[in-house]
Amino acid sequence: MNSRTRVRVLAVASAIAGCALSVSGQTPDSTRAIAPRLIGVFDGRTGEPIPGVQVRDVFSGSYVLTTATGTARLSFLTFLGAAGFIELRKIGYEPKEILVDRADTVSITAIMDQVTTLAPVVTTESYRLDRDAGKWAGFEERCHTKSVTCFRNEDLEKRPAANIADFLIHAAGVTMGQCGGGSGRWNPGRNGQCGKIAMKPSVIPPAFCQPTFFVDGFEWDSHTGAPIDLVPGAPPNGAYTPANAKGIEVYPPGRTRPLRFQGGDPACGVVVIWTK
Repeated sequence: MNSRTRVRVLAVASAIAGCALSVSGQTPDSTRAIAPRLIGVFDGRTGEPIPGVQVRDVFSGSYVLTTATGTARLSFLTFLGAAGFIELRKIGYEPKEILVDRADTVSITAIMDQVTTLAPVVTTESYRLDRDAGKWAGFEERCHTKSVTCFRNEDLEKRPAANIADFLIHAAGVTMGQCGGGSGRWNPGRNGQCGKIAMKPSVIPPAFCQPTFFVDGFEWDSHTGAPIDLVPGAPPNGAYTPANAKGIEVYPPGRTRPLRFQGGDPACGVVVIWTK
């Protein structure tokens, strides 16, 4: 509270005290009744009286409102033993609770502070794909990044008789395993990817690799074979087809992807299938 505010509060408080003394001075000492105690409530920033403050008796729940001068009489208070409690409340101000000594008749001066309004928090942190949880709920957010090619349910429903390989062949980083040529250990015609969808791994050899598959967020056991038909144009006979899939994500080798989708062969890419 600054000096100007303090002077203003003291001036009004003195007026309250004078009012209380003038009321008590109208009755001879021998028969004088105790004058109702007063409270004055002031703004902690401006020092101005605050009208309309709810002065509530904590024990009984009864209350009065301060007048235009910020004052109220406390004749309604309930005491338990030697003490009572009042609570001050007004919209826009921090609530305040005051202990009232039953034996003390001096008027009370209370200061209420306005509620602090915090400025909105603006964050500049951008979405991090590598920190994504890898769940279906984040499908659309992941699909807005440049690291992944997505096929949505509406895309799949347009070609229900196709197989998933027919879609994957159009994704970035996906190609067809070449056939024939050479006789070395890593001959692409001998690595099982001949005529099938494949990716070029970030570490060579081999020249082509089969991407790791995830179904509904869980890595598919490659020892059981691929979960889809790997040959574009073939009848949809795999476990998962456009008829029972609702979304597909394709991450080429070397591109950022959620940690959950790293797979057993990080050098190759990943295909994530979400089922209906």
